[in-house]
Amino acid sequence: MRISAVFLGLALSVNLVSCVTPGADGLGEGAAPQLATVDIVQHIPPHVPDREGWADDIAFALRSLDKEITAERVCAVIAVIEQESGYQTDPVVPNLPQIVREGLKKKFARLGPLAQPALDTLLSGKAPGSNETFNQRINRLRTERDLDRFFRDISATYKQSLPGTYAIASAISLILGKGSLQNLNPVTTAGSMQVKIAYAREIDELKSMSEEQLREYLYTRMGGIRVGTARLINYPASYDDLIYRFADFNVGMYASRNAAFQAMLKDLTGRALALDGDLLAYDEDGEAKAIETETMKALLAFGEKNDLSAWTIRRDLKKEKSEEFEGTDSWERVREVWQTRKGRKPAYARVPEVELVSPKLMRPLSTSWFANRVKQRYLTCRTRDKT
Repeated sequence: MRISAVFLGLALSVNLVSCVTPGADGLGEGAAPQLATVDIVQHIPPHVPDREGWADDIAFALRSLDKEITAERVCAVIAVIEQESGYQTDPVVPNLPQIVREGLKKKFARLGPLAQPALDTLLSGKAPGSNETFNQRINRLRTERDLDRFFRDISATYKQSLPGTYAIASAISLILGKGSLQNLNPVTTAGSMQVKIAYAREIDELKSMSEEQLREYLYTRMGGIRVGTARLINYPASYDDLIYRFADFNVGMYASRNAAFQAMLKDLTGRALALDGDLLAYDEDGEAKAIETETMKALLAFGEKNDLSAWTIRRDLKKEKSEEFEGTDSWERVREVWQTRKGRKPAYARVPEVELVSPKLMRPLSTSWFANRVKQRYLTCRTRDKT
């Protein structure tokens, strides 16, 4: 479900970054001296244990991306760490046992009368060498690492065969579809920057890791910061305000750019579009679905009147998650027509209007709320600059 952005009244009085060119991240490349570890330490609040260790890992993450260690980049990373985990490498999730039980019940509910017997059978098993059933272990879950290990143990225990009768085994297989037992896990982010595990799998240097190794790596301080920093800054976008990178970190790369594109389409076609930054629809594995979204329908209608073929539009929208989209006919034509009608240059980005839905959230929030909160933390971090 999508709603209008909220919490826009936060007082943010500082413009963060001047306009940047495509291909840059807009975070101080060549514009400021590089920070040494001792300088990074000064940007971390005094109450944080092992500030030097956090500083070393932030510096390592930036060096691994061949990025200069500027105050802008350091504070951007620090702001996300503070917002997502409060400097915890393995954050505690409030009410985790309840979250897990409710999540499993929802997954199994589609089985109707077989739901409870199937779930009871699954949780009645024990990992090799353990005296506790999986049902008993749920009550001791506190952190995301606990949860990951819990589901990995379930998966390993039942790798060869599913428990119970043939009917229950078939029912569990129906729930999982093409996935594995680990797909029952309701929490899909990890580490001090709460980066998606699916994103970490795509990093070239980490592809040789097994699923278990990758997850454990994200729960180390170095691993969580390294992957989270890459997710935050390691893609080119011509954003003139860091708030858009923070919004992208929350809902997806280029979401802020794409939300501005949707806003132009909405103006030009008069259609009611969700300004969520997703031009296509995606399944749980991040694969584009073969359906026409409202954004695609609006663009097809626009194309009929503005010499843009359906084939071109479908081809172009497949590039929406990359910088390449900005070189497509669809991107250029929509912006050209909008500028002609409005008489001014179109915005490159806007904060997506997305309601955040997660079993870990205690109350409804939005991407606007998240991005503004992180930006505030960034500004506070910058006040700690020595220069």
